Amino acid sequence: MEQLKQKQAEFSSLAKRMQDFIKTAPKERLRIRKKGNNYQYYMEKNKKRTYIPKKNLETARKLAQRDYYQKLLPGLLKNLKAMNQFFKDYSPKNLEQSYSNLPAARKQLVTPIFIDNETYAQQWQAKNYERKKDAPDGSFLTLKNEAVRSKSEIIIANLLHDKKVPYHYEYPLKLSNGVTIHPDFFCLNKRTRQEFYWEHCGKMDDLEYTASLTQRLSDYSKCGIILGKNLIITMETGKIPLETKNVERMIQAYLV
Repeated sequence: MEQLKQKQAEFSSLAKRMQDFIKTAPKERLRIRKKGNNYQYYMEKNKKRTYIPKKNLETARKLAQRDYYQKLLPGLLKNLKAMNQFFKDYSPKNLEQSYSNLPAARKQLVTPIFIDNETYAQQWQAKNYERKKDAPDGSFLTLKNEAVRSKSEIIIANLLHDKKVPYHYEYPLKLSNGVTIHPDFFCLNKRTRQEFYWEHCGKMDDLEYTASLTQRLSDYSKCGIILGKNLIITMETGKIPLETKNVERMIQAYLV
């Protein structure tokens, strides 16, 4: 749905740009004559042709581009109209309400096919998982009274909580080589239902640490977990601490 909405916006912008170009382009017809291995270009108006010299080739390009847009535009507008009609008719909430409107007693008996985003998020958040064996000692506690490993992880966890982003701390992930790791955060975008892993890299001035991180990013990519797609990374060094604003930007860009 998000991709289709993006395509709708792209088509709408493109159609306007093409229409504006057609309005301002020269009105003459473009005529082309082949001479040997080359082409000669002419403008035609009232059956009178004017040769377009090479130094004015930009005029020929505008005429050709205008003609291309005039052929492309009807199909583009037809597709845009179909998209607009689809979004006008498409109503997933009607399907979701068939379950959400049920009494609580019936909900316990039913396995729903369509559920609303909030219910989906609640079920996602309720998932149980095996915790990492060397759990944090409780020195750093989040607003959810959850033990994490650093002050920076408190910042991330608390901002996720403030923005009502569901997350699991150190949720297990089995890599393609069979090794199970525990990324710092496993998050859900409630609106799109897309899942993201979030790694906070707190020792970027440690060469051994960065070498290990490089390997981990490679392991992630083999599992289809790609930075900027479904993997979020924040970094800091001893001299450059984590910025709260940067965490907020990441949340806004990927998770809300």
